Amino acid sequence: MLLVDDDASILKAISRTLAGDFDVVAAVTDGTLALQGATTLDPDVVVMDISMPGLNGFQTAAELKRVGSPAKIVFLTMHHEDEFVAQAVRSGAMGYVVKTSAWSDLSPALRHALEGRRSLPLLTPLVMTDADTHAVQFHGNDRSWLYNVADVLTRALYRGDIVATALLESNRDILALRMNERGWNTADLEAHGRYLAFDAEDVATQIMREDRVHCDSVAELVVGLERARTAFAGGPRSHLTLVGEIAAVLCRRGNPAAALELEGLWDELTHSVPILTICAYPAGCLDHHRTPEFVSDISGHHAVISQEPGFGS
Repeated sequence: MLLVDDDASILKAISRTLAGDFDVVAAVTDGTLALQGATTLDPDVVVMDISMPGLNGFQTAAELKRVGSPAKIVFLTMHHEDEFVAQAVRSGAMGYVVKTSAWSDLSPALRHALEGRRSLPLLTPLVMTDADTHAVQFHGNDRSWLYNVADVLTRALYRGDIVATALLESNRDILALRMNERGWNTADLEAHGRYLAFDAEDVATQIMREDRVHCDSVAELVVGLERARTAFAGGPRSHLTLVGEIAAVLCRRGNPAAALELEGLWDELTHSVPILTICAYPAGCLDHHRTPEFVSDISGHHAVISQEPGFGS
């Protein structure tokens, strides 16, 4: 790891935090020194602040890309706004960690980056950057998570997307209220073909055959979503944003193997279509399966990881 921050005390604290798990090859205080260090030391990852004198973090990332550095970028910053996270995604960064959560989130973000997955504190920027991908969101509080879901769907609707949810009934009701607060009536959206609402329990039952995921049933679900997407005014060029907790339901039913099977199949069926899928896993559904290995297996089926501070601790 190469660490970059204009605050020497931050460099010392982060060096101590990472020392047990990672090899910190250098800690430097500006973007110019980061470029020199990346060239001479060839680090796997550069952990970098955004607001720095001279070259800021985004400018340094652009320069690293220009000179052909293979190092992955993980931003460590005080900025938590959507616009900053979106700019980090556009810059090609593989991770974004807010400094106040560094103790819990930085090490997981680095591991994800090294394994080729992007780690973000929130997923609204995926819509802002037109990222059609398979993401997972680990969370501990349904209420705050549903505020975030409403933000994602609002951005998607303003972009012109079809949006879909596959949630528990209680979460669907709360989400409808959150959407209404943002000026969207889900019943009206549904009537106009812009909102598809599925019951996660029903779907989880429909796609199973003798404790195994039935591939054809999942494929039929994807075909139905594609049909709805292409039938909308935007036609084949439109996007679809889906938030679901079907796999989490399978975990709650005591079948984590089926949850993993579903994640892998979904990734395979949707990787070439313009669908942003966000799979939600509340901490409660993992009470009996929340081992580092299982959470790692779930993460392995997603290109983008988001988790609340402390979830992985």
